[in-house]
Formats: sequence, structure tokens, C-alpha cells
Amino acid sequence: MTRYHTAQLLAGVSAVGFVLAAGLHTSEYRGVVLRAQQGFSGLAPFVAALWLTFAAALVILGLIVTLVAFGRVTPGRSILALAGCFPSVTVVLQLHFLGFTPPVAVFSAVAAVTFAAALTFPTGRRLAPSQTSPAA
Repeated sequence: MTRYHTAQLLAGVSAVGFVLAAGLHTSEYRGVVLRAQQGFSGLAPFVAALWLTFAAALVILGLIVTLVAFGRVTPGRSILALAGCFPSVTVVLQLHFLGFTPPVAVFSAVAAVTFAAALTFPTGRRLAPSQTSPAA
């Protein structure tokens, strides 16, 4: 297995992780909204919108990482590195404000696999076939 195929496999696993994390995140929607309504009543609509927006962002990142895994995007290494920052920041914020929860483990795994894919993904120069000028 070549380095490129390993990076594609890791990016594919990462994409699945993003979509699964979005599903897990969405499954807690009702509980979070109910807790928000118990607190400040005016805050509940904003929490609900933010919760669904975060899940949508995870799905979109999963789709972007899927495009990188299929080789449809040229700067794959940079895109994977940036995509890995989203779950990493989420882990830091959740650890700071909520402590360790099961989603922290999921987001940590997604971030680790995404960064591993970014590190193993070859640069754009190595992907392009060598261009030689035809002999006259």
C-alpha cells in the first residue's frame, strides 16, 4: 500500500467519523434544548440553532474530507489539516467548559485520524505526473 493510498484510507475513515459525530451530536438535540429552556427562556432558540448548525458543519466537513479522499481536490494536505482543527477546538472547549464526556472521545478520535491523514497525504508536487516537454 502506497503512502497515497494510506492517506486516502485515513481520509475516508475521517470522513465517516465526521458524519457519525454529526449524527451523535444531532441525537442530543432535544435534551440540550430542554436544558436550555430550563435556564434562560430567551436562550433556547439560539442554543437550538447553534446545535443544528454545528451538526451541519460536521456533515459539510465530512463531505469535504470525502472529496479529498477520492482525490478530487488538489491541496489535500492543507484541507485535511484545517478540517482536523474543527474537532480539536471542540475537544478543548468541551474539556474546559463541560469536562470529559463521551463526545470528547469521539471528537478526539476524529481529529487524530484527520491529522494522521494530513501528515501522510503527499504534497501536490508529488501527486502531479512529471511534465516533460516533447522533444522536437
